[in-house]
Amino acid sequence: MNRITLFSLSTALLSCGAPQPTNEQTTAPVVADTSAKAVTDGHQVIHTQDGGRMEGFLRDGKRDGPWVAYYASGGVRSRTTYTEGVEEGPMEVFHENGMTYYFGQYHQGLTIGEWIFFDPQGKEVKRVVYDSTGVAVK
Repeated sequence: MNRITLFSLSTALLSCGAPQPTNEQTTAPVVADTSAKAVTDGHQVIHTQDGGRMEGFLRDGKRDGPWVAYYASGGVRSRTTYTEGVEEGPMEVFHENGMTYYFGQYHQGLTIGEWIFFDPQGKEVKRVVYDSTGVAVK
């Protein structure tokens, strides 16, 4: 899996007018540092083309543990947990004003359970329930 796949849902959802949950993997735009040697394990800071950044830990070249993405303004964009490079556990994405955009759970890289979406003022706009295979059931 691509090490720069933090915004699997957020990129897809932020690119359209209304939240549309998906299990498709998308890649955040990243500025590559070609002058540096290959990425090594340990704490990483990855700068995105929009001026934001992502931070977290690599183990054996894969994301492991909590990763946090930030807007260029410094506010938190998202929080995701990884196990051996795969999303596992809670994910929360925020509007730029700091209000929760949506949250839910991952299991082995699949969206599972209930995901709840909010508008920028914090009003709930939708709930989607996923089964254990990542398929939306309601």
